[in-house]
Amino acid sequence: MNKKLTNIINAIKKRITFRSRRLRALGAVDNGDSIFLYFTSSNNFEDSFNVAKSSDGYDFSVFRRNLRITDFKFNEKIDLTSDWHFSQIDNYCLLQYRKKSNGKNIFGTATSSDLLRFEYNYYSPNVQERRFILDSLHYKQKYIAYGGNEGISISSSDDLKKWNIINKNLLSKRDSHFDDGPLEIEYVMKISEGVLLFYHSKSKHGDQYTYRVGAAIFDGNNPEKLLWRSSAPVWEQASVWNDHEVYPAGVVFHNGKFISYWGVKNEGIYAVCYSTYKIWDGLRSKNVSLRLTKSKNNPIISPKSENHWESFNTFNPAALYENGKVHLLYRAQGHDYISVLGYASSSDGFHVDSRHDKPAYIPSRNFETKKTEKKNYVSHCYVSGGGYGGCEDPRLTRIGDRVYMTYVAFDSINPPRVAITSISIDDFLNQRWLWERPVLISPPGVVDKNAVIFPEKIHGKYVIFHRIYPDILIDFVDSLEFDGTKWLKGEYKISPRPLMWDSRKIGAGAPPIKTDEGWLLIYQAVGNQDSGKYKVGAMLLDIDDPTKVLYRSNAPILEPIEKYENEGFKSGVVYPCGAIVKDESLFVYYGGADSYVCVATANLKEFLAELKHGYIAKLDPAIVSKVM
Repeated sequence: MNKKLTNIINAIKKRITFRSRRLRALGAVDNGDSIFLYFTSSNNFEDSFNVAKSSDGYDFSVFRRNLRITDFKFNEKIDLTSDWHFSQIDNYCLLQYRKKSNGKNIFGTATSSDLLRFEYNYYSPNVQERRFILDSLHYKQKYIAYGGNEGISISSSDDLKKWNIINKNLLSKRDSHFDDGPLEIEYVMKISEGVLLFYHSKSKHGDQYTYRVGAAIFDGNNPEKLLWRSSAPVWEQASVWNDHEVYPAGVVFHNGKFISYWGVKNEGIYAVCYSTYKIWDGLRSKNVSLRLTKSKNNPIISPKSENHWESFNTFNPAALYENGKVHLLYRAQGHDYISVLGYASSSDGFHVDSRHDKPAYIPSRNFETKKTEKKNYVSHCYVSGGGYGGCEDPRLTRIGDRVYMTYVAFDSINPPRVAITSISIDDFLNQRWLWERPVLISPPGVVDKNAVIFPEKIHGKYVIFHRIYPDILIDFVDSLEFDGTKWLKGEYKISPRPLMWDSRKIGAGAPPIKTDEGWLLIYQAVGNQDSGKYKVGAMLLDIDDPTKVLYRSNAPILEPIEKYENEGFKSGVVYPCGAIVKDESLFVYYGGADSYVCVATANLKEFLAELKHGYIAKLDPAIVSKVM
């Protein structure tokens, strides 16, 4: 055989080896400085057991190859093991793993002092579930472990070998919730508030099985006592995995983040950062970046009895940041229940410096004034915030030298519709309220609300979001000069998420903010599990294609828990209509209880970073290249 042909054959062999190589995740552990990710790598010619190392949990390089679990007489076949999980016991690490034996799952254990050399310990033929031991927690002078593969149980032991179940049904599946399938434990750790436990539920919805991750916190002094359990998933399986075999490969807590590793058959290994803000929000014990911080000055605008037009309610404010000031146009009602718009401004974003005694915008067209011929009648199926007509829930967007305002126009009889008007930036800043004649832009006979305009064109088109129940609809238009004969069509949509906190209906809140990461959209939503409350979430949209959602909060960033969000015209409402960026901080302006104007803030950079933590990072390309 000539040399050229030999080289070609060798090249083909290498290509086949690379393409046929498969990674299977075993487990992950944090040693304090680094994360070790254990996996098998196989191809047509060999199998190997390896460990990769990372300082951040995402960027891995192979650290050691061809490891073994061994003693003097025994050599475990790694390819027959799965479901590795680790517990720190005194000065060594206890590895527990699952193995098939005679058609049954059994669990073996091994010990290691350096996480590289593992010595086989024993099998537990009576153990039929994965179990996480908490060395830092002793209950009645015994070791405590949480486990379960159908429901979550708790066990105790004197010697770490023989375990007695204390409570077999510590946590069970919940019908009509995200965790309506069998529960299996993922991770347990001691925290200052007690014991934090992650679990997942594998549920069948239609023809697909989906993993959804939940969390619970138990009392540190009584580890059977449940303090809190998540009402929404901490994380949910990506839809792109629905046609693949998926399996969990471990959770670590590293640098303040919970990072979970997942194997996808024939795809590779992925890393997911769980959204922890919902956990701390549940206990109300810790502020994290994605959870907006409500101002101590809230509410910043309240009804004024001396002004009849705003003597009843002041809420749902639009916001614009110009010339070093935050300008607010808020919805106001007197005891005639007619909605007009008031004006206020703030230099620091928290305190109102100036507030006008007269409205900045008064309804004038037939489609936004109460029908006089039916003076004592209001179509209550369309009532919003107690309104009997007028202009509701404004949003402001500056484009060039004009400020565009969208709002809900209601005549007390017909379905509310979206209207648009505009004013020059000079007139706006000087409070000369010379608004253009408003015009309706949504179709007749349909309830359409929550319209926001992007502050710049995308591919030569203006972009408008609006809401027809239950979706956010998206339109691309050539001009903002509507003539009252052409309507928004709803060419694209963003929908609620079944079984999530925003499962019932969603609507755009503030006009999107352009960031380096994409368009930040603050939105309002209602979930089926808590249908009496309005909550606030966030999305990041693709900068060139805003129909594409890049990231979306897995839990609300604002919930109605304060007095001023529950004691007013409508209890349980936080409703955003304005958001601005000032001094690297995000300010979100919202209505509380349909009665007050409020504000909440976050560091924008940290907020975006936390929002992106729902993103899934695929790990295997880097690992494969270094194994090869």
